Amino acid sequence: MAIGANRPGVDLGAAQLDAAMRSRLAARGFDEVVERLNASRCVDVEPLGQAREPGNVETLHVDSIAAPCQELADAVEASVRTGNLALVLGGDHALSIGSLAGASSAGRLGVIWLDAHGDINTPETSPSGNVHGMPLATAIGRGPKALTDIGSRADLRFEDLVYIGLRDLDPGERLLLRDSPALVYPISSVETLGVAAITYEAIRRLFERGVDAVHLSFDLDVLDPGIMPGTGTPVPGGLTYREAHHMLSLIRASDLPIVSVDVVELNPALDCTGGSLDVAAGLTAALLGEVLV
Repeated sequence: MAIGANRPGVDLGAAQLDAAMRSRLAARGFDEVVERLNASRCVDVEPLGQAREPGNVETLHVDSIAAPCQELADAVEASVRTGNLALVLGGDHALSIGSLAGASSAGRLGVIWLDAHGDINTPETSPSGNVHGMPLATAIGRGPKALTDIGSRADLRFEDLVYIGLRDLDPGERLLLRDSPALVYPISSVETLGVAAITYEAIRRLFERGVDAVHLSFDLDVLDPGIMPGTGTPVPGGLTYREAHHMLSLIRASDLPIVSVDVVELNPALDCTGGSLDVAAGLTAALLGEVLV
C-alpha cells in the first residue's frame, strides 16, 4: 500500500522485506523459524488514476484504502483465530487500519506503537491529509466512517496504548495526547531512562491493563535516518540499530499475548544502497526469534 502516504516507492517495500528477512534467517541457520512462516499473502491495492493533491482532504482516497484494509482485517482475524502470529509487512502505515481491526477480534487490544509520529490525526487535524497518519485515530473511532467501520472491532482505549520513540507530533495530536491516559515515551526518554526501563514499563503497563491481546506496530521511521534513509518521513534523532534490536528482543521475549505485528514504511526507492532493507530485515528477524547466542 502506498496511497496512504502519497509517496511512490513504499509499495515496493513489503515484497523486498519479505524476501530479505527469509534469506537472512536461512543464512544464519534459523531454519525452524523459516519453516514456521506461512507463504506470503499479498493484499492488492488498485492503482489510482491520479495522485492525491497534498494537503487536500477532499482527495483522501478513503474508499481505495478501505477495501484493502478490510481484506487485511479479515486475514489478520483469521490468523488470530488459528492462534498464529499475523506478520504484516508494508507498505505505508495506513495498512494498520486493517491490522488493528483484525487484531481486535481477539478481545481487548493493547497496542505498542514504535514511531516517530503520533499517527492519530483525523482529516480535520492533519496538515497533510495523508491517511498513513490516521490509523490510531481510526482505531479509537475517529475519522471517516468507511475506515472506522472496518472489521467487527471494539474501539481501542487510550489507556491501552503505549507510544515509544515519538519526536514529531502535529498540533492536533499534541493536544489530544496531552489530555489522554496513553503512555507516551518520546525519544528523549531513551536517553534519560534507557531502552530496557522503557520497554519493561510498556510491558508492565499492558499486563496491568488486563488486555486480551497485543498488537505491535513498528514504523521504520522510529529509527535514525542515518541508518534508515529509506523511509518516507524521516525525522532526525531516532533509535539506533542496537537500541531498536534490544527493544524488539525484550518485547518478543516477554509473555505479552502478541497476536499481530506490523513492519511498515520501508521505501526502497529512497535508498539505492540497500542498507535500509538490510536494517529492516535484521530487525524483523529479531522479532521472529533470531538471536545472537
